[in-house]
This record gives sequence, structure tokens and C-alpha cells, in this order.
Amino acid sequence: MRKSVELSPARPGQRGREARECVARFEVYCTRFLDPDGRQCGSLPAFARDADALVPLYRAMALTRQFDQRAVALQRTGRLGTYPSSEGQEATEVAIGAAMARDDVLLGTYRETGAMLVRGVEMREILLYWGGDERGMAYTGPNAPREDFPVAVPIATHVPHAVGVAYAFKLRNQPRAAVCVLGDGATSKGDFYEALNAAGVWQLPLVFVVVNNQWAISLPREMQSRAATKSPTGC
Repeated sequence: MRKSVELSPARPGQRGREARECVARFEVYCTRFLDPDGRQCGSLPAFARDADALVPLYRAMALTRQFDQRAVALQRTGRLGTYPSSEGQEATEVAIGAAMARDDVLLGTYRETGAMLVRGVEMREILLYWGGDERGMAYTGPNAPREDFPVAVPIATHVPHAVGVAYAFKLRNQPRAAVCVLGDGATSKGDFYEALNAAGVWQLPLVFVVVNNQWAISLPREMQSRAATKSPTGC
């Protein structure tokens, strides 16, 4: 599936006549293996037939769901502070963590629990963080991603930080990438557009992952943007 977008601003001509000039034309491609109902809608990639690759990923998704349910229960019984659930996003988060190289740096929001667990953050540390103990931000486990950033609760404030991290990698000539995860609501913030522009201008090793669930808390995507690619199918 692809969507074409053409920008053709009108410019006034002589004596009321109008001249139109196409100043930009581009296409946005959508790659999809499953439809919104989870049914296969195309040839699957090779790894999707490899049980040795899929079973650990599925196990990580199940673990993320179990942890999330326990954390929500702790929060609702007053034993844990604010805890934003990541239920329904397990596949996205686990995939992000699994795709990253060990030396890459993750800058996530408050729903990247699956990516954090895959990256080596311990459950104890996540619970410490949401319990108000700052030791939860100092990842110290045996496989800890010590340079990953802590959870970012304010919307989109971590996106410019990702630019700084990626710029440091470029200056040091390091083969590493910053991976910045955000949601639909964050794409409506100025921080996002400024960071996107800076990353493009400086050609930085930075990946932006927008978890396109069509909502920003209680505000639907269609009320935030007139983007042609805001389809509820995720493309």
C-alpha cells in the first residue's frame, strides 16, 4: 500500500491569472504483514518461520504482559505509585528491544516496559522507579543497559535528548544509534518537529519509533493532525 501526496501551492499570476507550480511530490509506503484483526495479509519474512527466533520473543511478550498486570494490581491497591500500563503494546516494545544492538541507547516513554526487560533492565528496578525510588533509574543488573535513559514521563521532552545522544555518537565516530520511542500525542509537540529537523540536518544515527495506537491519552489522532497517513490501519 502506498499513499501519494502532492503539494501544489497557487501563486498569483498577472491580472488575476493563476500559475500553479508543483514544489514537492513524495510517496509514503506502508509495509504490513498482518491486517488490523491479526490475519496474515502477505508473505511473512523468513524469521517468522524460525521457531528458535520466535519463541524467545513470544516468551518476552508473555512476561511483559504478566509484569504489567502485577504492576497495575500493585498500583490499584496503593502499593505502587502511578503506573502507566503497556497492555496491548507488547509486540511493539519487545520488537524494539530485540532489534537494537547492545551498544545502542534507548530513550523511551513510560510504556516501553517490554523493550526495557529485553534490554536487561530488571523488574525490581522498574518497580523501584514507579515506587518513587530513584535507584530504579540506575540499571545495575548483570545485563544492564547502563547508558539507556530512564523513563520519560513528560510528553516528548526526551526527543531532543535523543538528538544530543546521536550527535555525540557522530562526533565520536561510534557505530551506534539512539532509538527514541514516542506515541501519537508526542508527534503533536514542538519538541518532536525540532528534533526531527535537527536529526535530518545533521544526518544523525537516530531512529524515531512512533507507536501508532491512534490515541494520546483520551484524544483521538484524528483530532490532533490532518496528516494523510493517520489511517486507523496503522499506515
